[in-house]
Order: sequence, then C-alpha cells, then structure tokens
Amino acid sequence: MGRLEGRVAIITGASRGIGQAVALAFAREGATLAITGVRDQAALDAVQNELSALGAESIARLVDVGRRVEVEGLVREVEDRWGRVDVLVNNAGVLTLRRFEEITEEQWDETIRVHLKGTFNGMQAVLPIMKRQRSGKIINLTGPAALRPSNGVSDYAAAKGAIITLTFNVANEMKAHNIQVNCISPIADTRMTDAIADFREREGIPDPRPAPAPAETVAPAFVFFACGDSDYITGEVLGFHRK
Repeated sequence: MGRLEGRVAIITGASRGIGQAVALAFAREGATLAITGVRDQAALDAVQNELSALGAESIARLVDVGRRVEVEGLVREVEDRWGRVDVLVNNAGVLTLRRFEEITEEQWDETIRVHLKGTFNGMQAVLPIMKRQRSGKIINLTGPAALRPSNGVSDYAAAKGAIITLTFNVANEMKAHNIQVNCISPIADTRMTDAIADFREREGIPDPRPAPAPAETVAPAFVFFACGDSDYITGEVLGFHRK
C-alpha cells in the first residue's frame, strides 16, 4: 500500500515542472488528486492522462489561485466528490525577470497576488475541512531567492519570503488541530530556472553554479511532508541547495 493511499490531495500549478512531478509521485503512492493550472488545459489534461495510467483518480481544472472564488469553488468540488481534503500543495507561481528599478506596479501586484495571496487563499479554503477532519497537510513553496540575494527577482523573492513567515504563523495556530504546515524551497529544472539562466546571460551576470536537477528529484520531499512520516513536523522550511 502506498504512503498516500486513501488521501485526497490538491496540487496547484501542476500542468508542468515541479507540480507535475509531485502529482505523479503522489499518484504512485496511491493518492486521489485534484490538479490545477491557470490557462493551458491541454497541458493539464496530458498530466491527468499520466495520472490515470498510474491508476489514480483525479480531476483537472483551470483555477486562478489569486481569485478567492475560484479556489473556493475547486475546494468545494473536491469535498463534494471525495468527502475530504488531506493535502494541499501551493505550487502555482509566476516569474517576470527584471531589475528592481524596472519592475512595474502591475508586475509587483501580480507577483504578490499569485504567490502570496494564492497561498493565503488556498490555506483558508482548506483549513475548515482539515479542522473538521482533525488532520491535514499543507505544503507551501518558497524559493532560494527568499533567503539569499539574487538578480532580477526582487518581487518574486519578496513574495516567497512572506510565504515562509506565513507558513511559520499558520503552522503555530494549527498545532492544536493536528494540521501540519511546512515549506519547501526546491531547486529543479523548470521553465522558471531556464528563464533565470537566460536573464543572467543577457545581463552578463556570472552563474558558476551547476544546472538544477530534474523536477522528479525533489518530489520525494513532497511525499514525505504529505504522508504520516511527517506527523510530528510542522513550521519547517526544507531547502535544496546546488553545490
């Protein structure tokens, strides 16, 4: 029996990259899944087909995590269909690379809306269900730029740093309800890391670090935080670092 057998998980931003890798890892461990993207239904459907090939029951929906009504609608659908929500992975994100002086107010607002408000929306939508169940796992995504300086990602880094602080506080409040809230700071080969590499090259910024590993290499950490192995771990940040 898989470590997530009988558990229902919601994964945002699962049409590619880390979200896709985590969805497939959860499916192999027996989870039932609701996966979301924001605009590419065809890519989301392709991931759902992979989940079905692994024997996992799933739904695939386009959801803008920054819009509360859409997030709540998805959570209601999941609860109506399967009667519970055991795991939430707040993975959806955006990235526009610009030097700090070039970031527009519109870009700043959108980055905060998707990353920070999206995480806020997701947690508030599932917590009433998890509190009734007296159990739940929430996994938020941060990034290395939240904890160390980088280039071209000031708005993204600010949002990800705020997610760490939010994780700490919600984890503390949810201890009494047997709900664990943790954060992962992955480094994996995705469209975002490709964009960062292109930006560094255009700007003439040296990057001596080796290329990031495939997204599949970080998925086991998500399985750990989603299953019973982490029942006594909350309010933590797990970071992946390139050597």
